[in-house]
Amino acid sequence: QAVDLLVLGGTIVTMDQQRRIIDDGGIAVSKGRIVAIGPRAEIERRYTARQRVNATGKVITPGLINGHTHVPMVLFRGLADDLDLQEWLTKYIFPAEARNVTEEFVRVGARLGLAEMIRGGTTTYCDMYYFEDAIADETAKAGVRGVLGETIIDFPVADNKTNAEGMAYVEKFVNHWKGNELIIPAIAPHAPYTVSEEHLKAARAFSDRTGVPIVTHISETKREVDDSVKSKGASPVAYLERIGFLNDRVIAAHMVWPQGTDLAILKR
Repeated sequence: QAVDLLVLGGTIVTMDQQRRIIDDGGIAVSKGRIVAIGPRAEIERRYTARQRVNATGKVITPGLINGHTHVPMVLFRGLADDLDLQEWLTKYIFPAEARNVTEEFVRVGARLGLAEMIRGGTTTYCDMYYFEDAIADETAKAGVRGVLGETIIDFPVADNKTNAEGMAYVEKFVNHWKGNELIIPAIAPHAPYTVSEEHLKAARAFSDRTGVPIVTHISETKREVDDSVKSKGASPVAYLERIGFLNDRVIAAHMVWPQGTDLAILKR
């Protein structure tokens, strides 16, 4: 049977239910899908392909998944990275983004970040940043899969100066990429401490209407949790449940300070 690609030799770590490891294995790929995995001799007997990759001496595994990135921020690597989150954001990152972030900046940063991911074995990632349409374009060109969220935040940023402009960008972005074989577009309200209740609810309504994921930050630091309890009378998770923000499409980045009943809420 003719297929597009054969990867032959090497040790295949299948990660299947039986946790099989196949020495001197083979993989057949057709139309972007793996159609067979097995011993090399069996795969070579059953399939032919113009493109053959000799993986002898290598380990072949499923691609890694990076669950949370701001991929163009590789260009800010090392900037004040010894500070706590709030000081890092407000005194360094937000000002640096205001001065430097353009669509070209985002494209260059995305190319670098994607190259590093590919080199490290990552084939799928979840991102949120600005000019996400450009990031999607670079991701598709690189042949990487992405769940990519356009950031919504309650102050002027590089690609949008108002919430209305941001929502219009998201609408166009989702319409452009929805159904793409590599890209899943998303809406990304930055965090409950940078996005108002009104705009969080609008993001949830947009997700309900379009079916796209919501990417956000929740309970990143103890300070965030303490501030939320003081100002809202609830942890970030409990607050977001109270306003009807949470659903099964929410991707909650970090989430390292769950409190009390937060895990029970998230389980529901």
